[in-house]
Amino acid sequence: MKKAPSVAVAEVTPPLAGNAAQRLALRGWALELARRWNSATYSLFVLHGNIFDVFPLQEGPDLAFVPLKTFLVRRLFSGRSFLLFYDIGDGLTFGSTDMQKRFFEWLEVYDQVERTNFHEVGPPREFTKLVPLLRRFFMRMAEENGEGITLIIDFPEKIIPSSTDSYASLDERMALVTLLKWAASPEMRRMDVGIVLVTESAAEVNADLLQNPHVAQVKIELPDAEDRLRFLESASVRTMVGGKPLSDWSDLSAEDLAARLSGLNLLRCQHLLAEAVRNGSRVTADHVATNKKRLIEEFCQSLIRFKNPKAGLNLDAVATHTAAKKKLRELAWLIKNAKRDVLERGVLLPGRIGVGKSFLVDCFASECGLPVMEIGEFRSKWVGDTELQQGRILMTIRALGPVVVVVDEADAVFGGRESGGDDSGVSGRVFAAFAAHLGDSSLRGRELWVAMTSRPDLLAIDMKRQGRFGLCIPLFPAQGSDDVLELFATIARVKKIELGDPIKNYIREKLGTRPLTGSDVESILIRAKERAVLDRRDEDVQLGDLEEAVTSFIDPLDPHLLALQELAAVLACSDRRFLPEHFRTSDRATLQEEFLSHKQRAARR
Repeated sequence: MKKAPSVAVAEVTPPLAGNAAQRLALRGWALELARRWNSATYSLFVLHGNIFDVFPLQEGPDLAFVPLKTFLVRRLFSGRSFLLFYDIGDGLTFGSTDMQKRFFEWLEVYDQVERTNFHEVGPPREFTKLVPLLRRFFMRMAEENGEGITLIIDFPEKIIPSSTDSYASLDERMALVTLLKWAASPEMRRMDVGIVLVTESAAEVNADLLQNPHVAQVKIELPDAEDRLRFLESASVRTMVGGKPLSDWSDLSAEDLAARLSGLNLLRCQHLLAEAVRNGSRVTADHVATNKKRLIEEFCQSLIRFKNPKAGLNLDAVATHTAAKKKLRELAWLIKNAKRDVLERGVLLPGRIGVGKSFLVDCFASECGLPVMEIGEFRSKWVGDTELQQGRILMTIRALGPVVVVVDEADAVFGGRESGGDDSGVSGRVFAAFAAHLGDSSLRGRELWVAMTSRPDLLAIDMKRQGRFGLCIPLFPAQGSDDVLELFATIARVKKIELGDPIKNYIREKLGTRPLTGSDVESILIRAKERAVLDRRDEDVQLGDLEEAVTSFIDPLDPHLLALQELAAVLACSDRRFLPEHFRTSDRATLQEEFLSHKQRAARR
């Protein structure tokens, strides 16, 4: 069995790390890995997440940041007698030349016994052919010297990819069985042999391995504010800037800069700073904001995008939607005054198409002053790619907060528990990951999710519970002549159209009872302005122009489908105060029957 740590594990690596008294204390994923290693109950670990970053290494007075492989060799496993690396590209490699020399000395003896010539041509590169040789090596070293051995396997998803047995090749099945046997073997633990699989996305590795109770999973998250501050003060950054003090190349203090770099890993932080410093520019707030968004979008492969708040835009620019604006203003006040412990985790905004959901969210985002990230379509036809992209997105959101996350067509993006017959369970896993993330109460106040949909009835009930999207604020078309006139006046200001008294009277008398949406009104006004322009009247919209636009306007949307969407929004509402008067006093059972009637009619179409 492995020896118990001699000092507090919070200050040193596992006991296999040698003399660590002068080293930087472990934290985060490294501390978790150390503790689980020291428990002596696991032989196989899956290390996943932010694996392509750099990590702190202190040997002496200076703190440097090095790649993961170097960190493992020189910090976590520096006390191991043998440290081996394997991937299908390079085959078997070693932590030092001395380890390699000793291995090949053993290999020469092995060749004499087995009548092979591996010490001349090198060990097999194929994993299934290398396994018998490694097993013999592990046993020999343990029997002779009791020396600890660590094998680190990079890109294990290329060896045991996530796939069903019916699609797996014989080599993939053999490799999976080998790793499962190693994980469960008490002999491996007795011999002090540890196997570490390093992958960006655990979802790309065969699920049979991940679900095995003998396998420990450790996730490397994106760096937090303390990690980023430590990086900015490290020798790595001082070397990059030529030893200049921070004030010579940055307009921001170290603490402010570390806070603004949230959502980036340290390697991308270095790229962002180098782009300014090595081009003779200063690091400014604008440089950080612009390039941070670009780097995050690159990391997520353009599957997310940032909404840029427009100067002067706020909820005053939204016509009608009085109840929704009042509630969103309250949320914006809570955000701006750091009362985040009472914020909702998510807000659901249902409503028929064209009712102005996206514009309302844009105005709310500008008013609350937080960065706004919109999630795009991230599903892929390639095996494992969907979960990889979702993992990147959720990891970035978790590190970026506080942030507003916008999800359009939420019922399609989130999906449901039931997977399609041909997606191998991908839809169910995607839904489970979203549900788990949104249900994490520790993120309250750091992330405000805003989901928009015209069919909230298709959104899984798990998502609509309290603690996820428990706050549902439905949006409706204009209600009455005052709302219709306000809608026309608001959009006319944006389109630079003058509404005279004759036009306003016409709107009140002829259009006041029509359930118009913002998109309807915009279309009508644009048609009226088009006629004025074509008549060479310098965009002077007159009553006749508007009358013709209204007379010719045909809404191509099915009224029964619109009624279905509106009733779905009413039935999803979480507070009667958000409903128009006629819905507020309606019998819910009657509304449910009417909704089902429209739904059956839509299904027949």
